[in-house]
Amino acid sequence: MLGKFSKLLAVAVTSLTVSSVSHAAIINLTATADGDVQTFGGDSVNTTSNRIAITQSGGLIRNGIFEFDLSAVDDGATINSVTFSVMATRFVSNTPSNPTSAVHLFGYNGDGVVNIDDYDASATQIYSSTVPTGGVDGDLFSFTLTDFAPVADALLGNLFTIRFETDSFASFNFASIDDTSFDYLFPSLSIDYTVSQTNPNPNPDPVSAPAMAGFLSLALGGIFLRNRRKA
Repeated sequence: MLGKFSKLLAVAVTSLTVSSVSHAAIINLTATADGDVQTFGGDSVNTTSNRIAITQSGGLIRNGIFEFDLSAVDDGATINSVTFSVMATRFVSNTPSNPTSAVHLFGYNGDGVVNIDDYDASATQIYSSTVPTGGVDGDLFSFTLTDFAPVADALLGNLFTIRFETDSFASFNFASIDDTSFDYLFPSLSIDYTVSQTNPNPNPDPVSAPAMAGFLSLALGGIFLRNRRKA
């Protein structure tokens, strides 16, 4: 008899065990604010054009700024990968001796707006490579970040900023969020992430918590009654 009660108790306890399961997801976010900024010849901030201009020409440096709202991603999520995408509105240009143009991306906690502080705000480099010069209007550029820790760090505050820089006389022009001439809105951020969730009842058989409590009480009661009889 005790063996039967022990088995029943084991079933009840197992059914009530709390376990952790993971949920994977990919979310695509469009920038909530963007613009370009420079300090050469006086501070300049452009947030109303349908073009984001990024260039470096001697002392003239103009950086692109892209703000994203991460509130749709769970604060405790594990970030698996992040891809930043922009749509070109003209060819990539550089001097004849430079067949490629540099792409330097920096990430940091955002504040929801684009201003002159973004020009050289403290940031972590999250991508660095080159792309060929040339191309045409409508070319899509996608950059898979090599360091997405700043994205994870920004989850709690919900706001994340990317600063796009170049060098060696390169020049880029990208569609801003004000440009509606493309089928999809850019700039965009694609985040692959995993969220750990608590599962209070991993048992595949749908048994209610009250029923489990009843089984547990029955098992304990049977053991108690048997012990009394032995006494």
